[in-house]
Amino acid sequence: MSHAPGTCVLPICIGRYALALHFSEAALRERARERYAAFEHTSENGFPVYLNRPRPQPQARAEFAFSMNGFALELQSSFAECSGVQNEYALDSLLRVLLSVKLLPEPGFLIHAATIARDGRSHVFMGRSGAGKSTVARNAPAGAALTDEISLVRRIDGVWHAHGTPFWGEFRAGNQNKSLPLAGIYSLVQAPRNCARPLATRDALRELLPNVLFFSTHRRHRDALLRVTSEIAAQVPFFRLEFTRDISFWEAIAR
Repeated sequence: MSHAPGTCVLPICIGRYALALHFSEAALRERARERYAAFEHTSENGFPVYLNRPRPQPQARAEFAFSMNGFALELQSSFAECSGVQNEYALDSLLRVLLSVKLLPEPGFLIHAATIARDGRSHVFMGRSGAGKSTVARNAPAGAALTDEISLVRRIDGVWHAHGTPFWGEFRAGNQNKSLPLAGIYSLVQAPRNCARPLATRDALRELLPNVLFFSTHRRHRDALLRVTSEIAAQVPFFRLEFTRDISFWEAIAR
């Protein structure tokens, strides 16, 4: 791969989606390399993402654009431009936005959820802030939490998998670059007892959509998201998990 003058590259792979991060500042690259150490890739042939590079000439109109708090993302068909990125936390936010679009045709998506590995399969526990994702991760066996905040779900060779991500939450669980076949997705509800109630496809989709990370207003992206989420709602077991915020919730899942 040829590099732009004055740039250094950090190749990473999240959810088996390869990215080549091009930095013009070595210090930012080193901070990013530390944050994404578990996800560093061997090949620089991933989708190019250029960070804070000068623009000597006008760019084509972006296919998708996003901005927040002074940093921005512009997505073209063959590369992405990120500007105003002063630290690894801004980069982290923009990578989530980028992946929310680029994963759709794979197909896949990001979701507000904790992912726990058990018996060679993955269990995804979804919910907004305060629902209990960190509690689930905290009560998982040592090393079983792939992530406690943002999970990545993707279909590979016809089988849905949940992947570890570097996008952790308050428990700072996960950071494991691994994937496992998906056993089930659970919508968390705090309750005085543990009970996993199966959801019909329509109800599963209704519970899933508010938890998906999605930032685009383009109709083609919305249509793609609805198609992908409808497929997983029909193909993977979904449950509403009433749980008591302790490790005993696994008993309800095992039944």
